[in-house]
Amino acid sequence: MFGGGIALLVFWIMTLVKQFKSGQTLWGVLSIFFGILAPIWCFMNGHKGLGIKFVIAFVLYLIGVGLATGGAIASMPTQ
Repeated sequence: MFGGGIALLVFWIMTLVKQFKSGQTLWGVLSIFFGILAPIWCFMNGHKGLGIKFVIAFVLYLIGVGLATGGAIASMPTQ
């Protein structure tokens, strides 16, 4: 969970930097509030490598959350 979350944050910041450098300030501001727009922008503007890394990091994050949730539920005392 930790690694996927850190990777997700890094790729999101990289996407924001690319958005603002390319002059698409509206996309940058919207991506700050709606994170799902960042990988969409990557795929729309030819940054497929960054978009794929973004999606892979998100999947790893979801797997980590699932494992952490499963571990928390398994460690709960039974009644």
